[in-house]
Amino acid sequence: MVMITVKPRSKSLKEVTIEEPIESVDKIVSIVSEKNKNIDINRLRLTCLKNDKQVTLDTPQLLDLLKDSSSVTLYVKDLGPQISWSLVFMIEYTGPILIHTLLYLIAQNPNGCTNSIINRDYYNPALNKLVYTLNTLHFVKRILETLFIHKFSNNTMPFFNVFKNSFHYWVLNGLIGLGYFGIGFCIPETTVFKVYNILKLNNLNLLVGLFAFCEFQNFQTHLKLRRWGEIQKSKGNMKKRIPIDDGIFKLLVAPNYTFEILSWVWFTLIFKLNVFSLIFLIVATVQMYLWAMKKNEKYGTNRKFLIPFIF
Repeated sequence: MVMITVKPRSKSLKEVTIEEPIESVDKIVSIVSEKNKNIDINRLRLTCLKNDKQVTLDTPQLLDLLKDSSSVTLYVKDLGPQISWSLVFMIEYTGPILIHTLLYLIAQNPNGCTNSIINRDYYNPALNKLVYTLNTLHFVKRILETLFIHKFSNNTMPFFNVFKNSFHYWVLNGLIGLGYFGIGFCIPETTVFKVYNILKLNNLNLLVGLFAFCEFQNFQTHLKLRRWGEIQKSKGNMKKRIPIDDGIFKLLVAPNYTFEILSWVWFTLIFKLNVFSLIFLIVATVQMYLWAMKKNEKYGTNRKFLIPFIF
């Protein structure tokens, strides 16, 4: 029988020695939890030392370590208070709906207490209604996808991540709502329309249609990823998922990111290049590009992010 020593990497935990048959990482984590006042197992990360680096351990790696050893030393870290991934997503996506609704309703009364802050040159109730509707529909879609489509590889994440993750949506997206007061329009409308005419984008219905198309394609991609995940799971492939290799997935590493960004491109054009919408778009694009490159690295592919064969 192999003796397993689990050494703590956090002061809140104590060392645990295990001398019983072990078949999985979950079993070790469960024992460590019991020996540490039944700490939530989602807070515990089990690792082994490999090339002087702590590497997260899965069951196949564990069984390889136990196979030819009489004793094994592992390490455990307390990740702190946890919160479910789905709840984090719900919090993230609910924020923009609440903030935009509040700002939109306040801006509907331009002669009230907000009269002094409204920029009459760019205040446009009809455009406000359209932008508010599109933004709300986007995040309602995201909430429904969280509830009925998305499946998460981990049950939880550190609780304090909710504040970092929510900043992008609550603050950066929330600031777009200042546009309801005519704030954030730095480019004269005459210049904006000249550019739109040159690009053949001077049709509002076309821009709204392109936004809706990209939102639908984003939904379709999420649905396909969910089904692909279920297929991989049925084959016992729980950890290292192979990428989809058909349709648009042959060209783009993460089409869901691509259509998400394109949706916000059309949204920003609809809102006449409002500076807050531009900031939100740029930050989102950079973040999703980094995520997409990590997927390329994970899958060993070299697929593009936004424009097939180019970028």
